[in-house]
Amino acid sequence: MARKIPISHDPVVATFAGNLRQMRRSRGMTQRDFARLANLTESYVSRLEGGSIAPGIDLVARLARSLGCAVAELLPEERMAHQDSRKVVEAQAKHLFDMILKSPDVANVFLLAQILALVAESVERQRS
Repeated sequence: MARKIPISHDPVVATFAGNLRQMRRSRGMTQRDFARLANLTESYVSRLEGGSIAPGIDLVARLARSLGCAVAELLPEERMAHQDSRKVVEAQAKHLFDMILKSPDVANVFLLAQILALVAESVERQRS
């Protein structure tokens, strides 16, 4: 029999596992109680809370319903830094701009110029 290679999960899985355990405990539930409500086995709940498995989004929703909480309460509050977010949006804007400029349909380029003129006016008003 082949040995199983352990999966290296993103740290978000460990944070989720801790949030799940904390939420279950705050509700005064044992793993057995929770497993019954979520229609899971007790060993599966243990593996979820131990961070050895990562649930799919549909299971996260079922877990939240079983705990009487919002899905967001089980997930880590990881916010993208404003600078990182801006970089992602800038890259997408550049991609879209280049794509439109390469368009064989000149109407697309004219439309882009009109949109950019409106945005430029808005920027100028903000500076004043």
